[in-house]
Amino acid sequence: VEYFRGLYNPLGVKVGPGTTSDVLVKLVNRLNPDNEPGKVILITRFGAAKVSKDLPPLVKAVRDAGLKVIWTCDPMHGNTYKANGFKTRDFEKVVKEILNTVNVHVECGTRLNGLHLEMTGEDVTECVGGPENLTEKDLPRCFTSACDPRLNFQQAMGVAFATGYALRASYNERKENALTCLPKKTNVQYGKVFGLGKPVSKLVFGTLFLHKVAQPFELLDHIWASGVNAFDTATIYGSPEGKCEEILGAWIKSRNINLHQLVVITKGGCSGADSKWAPRMSSAQVVQDLNGSLTRLGIQKVDIYLLHRDDPTIPVKEIVDTMSGLVKQGKIGTWGVSNWSLERFKKAVTYAKASGLAAPVADSTQASLAKPAGPVWPGTTFMGPKREAFYSDNKSDVSVFAWETLAKGFMTGKWTKEDVKNADEKPYRERTLIKAYCTEANFKRRTRAELLAKTKGVSIHTVALAYLMQLQCEMFVLVGTSKLKHFSSNLGAFDVSLSQKECEWLRDGGELHAM
Repeated sequence: VEYFRGLYNPLGVKVGPGTTSDVLVKLVNRLNPDNEPGKVILITRFGAAKVSKDLPPLVKAVRDAGLKVIWTCDPMHGNTYKANGFKTRDFEKVVKEILNTVNVHVECGTRLNGLHLEMTGEDVTECVGGPENLTEKDLPRCFTSACDPRLNFQQAMGVAFATGYALRASYNERKENALTCLPKKTNVQYGKVFGLGKPVSKLVFGTLFLHKVAQPFELLDHIWASGVNAFDTATIYGSPEGKCEEILGAWIKSRNINLHQLVVITKGGCSGADSKWAPRMSSAQVVQDLNGSLTRLGIQKVDIYLLHRDDPTIPVKEIVDTMSGLVKQGKIGTWGVSNWSLERFKKAVTYAKASGLAAPVADSTQASLAKPAGPVWPGTTFMGPKREAFYSDNKSDVSVFAWETLAKGFMTGKWTKEDVKNADEKPYRERTLIKAYCTEANFKRRTRAELLAKTKGVSIHTVALAYLMQLQCEMFVLVGTSKLKHFSSNLGAFDVSLSQKECEWLRDGGELHAM
């Protein structure tokens, strides 16, 4: 202590459960007799279970003594334990110690000034928990540290957001409890797409409105940190067209996103709204669209490439040959279609398998608890009984990526029967949506969803999304929003469990158990 007292440098002091108030005050006075601000950094490391009880007396003692110190929190070392021969930390406990430490400082009228973390941008599996829900069984998969276990990228992002929420709320006039600011923990579920070789989150973020977001990187950061790893975009998305791909690509590059974890889905073969989304499905046009997407996204390979429209005048043989060739070239991992008739899709699969070529493994179609009266937009398809039965029977080979899953807001309460009466007075886009979704059957479905949501204590839209996730086919649900609060609310669908009888009742009505 005497030696360090003579150093000009700032001094870091580790403070743990064995530290007493008297000893800490004496130590700080000895190390910094002139009470120089910034000279002494107190690094607290108690563990999540002890910090709320053991830290307050120390903070109060230092505060009351008028000592000018920098308080930092080390939430790693106090939460270390051994499992399967590995030293590890629990993400949830790391976050809890940070939030409890923030609360202690708020209650004491002091400030937490910093964090001490071990972390890496690599895809390691050294700490359990976090957005990927790593378990102790995952530790041997990629444990490369020679000493202390580190948070991986997603875990580190989760810690950063949790800390940011806590500080923002706890240091404003409301003095909220920091623990209430942590986003609701969700259990993101993952599925498989045939031939892809990596998990795909069942909730997929659609980037249709990404170009309208003021801070798109912040929104994408939160989505990635939540555990959602699949992003859907298209050549024609944005203004100008392709802008959404550009934004997504810039985010991937700036955040150095691990492409082995990320699932990029994009679409081509379709003109823009000015041409009423007419197909552009020649081999040259498809290749041109794909190359443009790769450039804008800044990647060499798209995980899932979907043909956004179909041109029935082009034989499926020509289309399958083109797409299979792109798979072989390594430009796409797998491919699928969007807005194709079921008959054409079956023909493509049959020809590909008979020829030993890469078959389409995905279909992106409109699907919702609210069934449209017909195709919502020119050249689009929607989930009907035959399509659902086929995909349920072939779920190991074909995945469904559902769009307009909330029926453009109908399943959140948008539009009433009065809007139906005045539909012809609305602009084209809204008039089209009202006529597609505002049917008597859908109003009844929405009423049933509201009743079930009330019974389960959740919102109607989470029931609607959960309904889709629990269909028998390999279903992935697209949600496109420009607001973080809406996306966070959609994550609640993973926490809603619906029985088969409840799903049937939501869809068809009839009898249901007493609610």
